[in-house]
Amino acid sequence: MRERLTLAFVVLTILLLLGAGGVRTFVLRDLIREQEAAHLTQAVDLISAIVADREASGGAVNQKFLDSLVGDDTRLEYDREGSDPVVAHGADYQGSDDPTEDLSVSSTVEGATVTLSQSPEIIGVIIGRDVGSIAALFLLIAVVAGVAGFLIASALSSPFQRLAVAAGALGRGRFDLELPRTRIPEARAISTALRTSALQLEDRVHRERDFAEHASHVLRTPLTGLRLELEDLTLRDDVPDDVKEAAARSLASVQEVATVAGELVEMTRRGSLVAGSELPLVDLATQLAQRWADRLGVRNRTLTAAAEGDLSLTYTPGPVEHVTDLLLADVVRRGTGEVRIVFHGEEGGHLRIDVECAGRSTKRQEGEPLDRVSQVRTTVEALGGRVTGDHPADGIQVLLPRR
Repeated sequence: MRERLTLAFVVLTILLLLGAGGVRTFVLRDLIREQEAAHLTQAVDLISAIVADREASGGAVNQKFLDSLVGDDTRLEYDREGSDPVVAHGADYQGSDDPTEDLSVSSTVEGATVTLSQSPEIIGVIIGRDVGSIAALFLLIAVVAGVAGFLIASALSSPFQRLAVAAGALGRGRFDLELPRTRIPEARAISTALRTSALQLEDRVHRERDFAEHASHVLRTPLTGLRLELEDLTLRDDVPDDVKEAAARSLASVQEVATVAGELVEMTRRGSLVAGSELPLVDLATQLAQRWADRLGVRNRTLTAAAEGDLSLTYTPGPVEHVTDLLLADVVRRGTGEVRIVFHGEEGGHLRIDVECAGRSTKRQEGEPLDRVSQVRTTVEALGGRVTGDHPADGIQVLLPRR
């Protein structure tokens, strides 16, 4: 987007320059034509005065005399009534030899007409003298426009690039979106829509988790009581055999209902948070380990990572990324030395994350909380998991549901 905006800015600037240059050239041609006409008028007045003096002194106005008066790029004609016109051409004259088609000015001297003309191409020649400087100016303006366009495009596209990153994070199941603060109405509208979607999705996850816990309690508790009553009934001696058989059959049906209820609750818990965004454990662990290694490497700290258990399990990356980012922030601020992180796919589908570092940091950073484990614990519990441990030097274990 930034490159396209920059290119559009440069192209628009060049088109405006070309348009302004075209208008300026049209106006300039008229100005040059008027200036050249003024010069010709002055020249023909001077020549007329010289011709008048020569005639007054009894001299002849012939070809040789006119050749001494004509300029290099002009045509001079002396036309007296009753005589053939005398014409003199300058060495560089390239006109049509017809005063009606050239730039021409006439003056009358004692019954004779003196006409001085010049090729109209002189206007183009004068304008063309500055083509090189104009081209250099256009190039300089294009470079300046490119730099200015790049800066403006960067400022305009930056919020949308951050919005694209935030949209990608939401598509991976992350709710802690880093949205830009901008005055661009379109970007603010998209930012509001993404924030609303993240809150709605997070609320949906919490409601589904609450539903699963409530359904598990509401369904299994009475079924368990009913099963115990039926089991007690089958063990009593004062109950007829046919009643015991009916109780045994009912007990089997109750067990089937309990199994189905458990499967439904488990399906709710294991459902995909964002359809199509799941990643295998080995890929997810590789991406997160690379992220940790890059951020710790800036601080001259090493990382060892491992993926264990059932590597074919798939997880929504967003919640795992969120939790590991919080853990990484805690490790950076409160831990020192080498860091180890292990991703373990449990048999039940849960993901266990073990984080441990070599030592404890004694530096307290201003403006930052010393302990972020409470924030990690709040986030994990909201996702239906749990956290064990209080300091990365002693080891922190996070257990997340599969979704």
